[in-house]
Amino acid sequence: MPFDALMVSLAVVAVFVAFAAVLAWADSQTSQLKKDVPARE
Repeated sequence: MPFDALMVSLAVVAVFVAFAAVLAWADSQTSQLKKDVPARE
């Protein structure tokens, strides 16, 4: 595999990993908010 194709592939994977990390962080933030608010009955 040529070096430039390898670098582009790594960049694409890095973008997806960063996006997944942001989604996981946002989910942890919002689930903490849901635990603090009592449920309506």
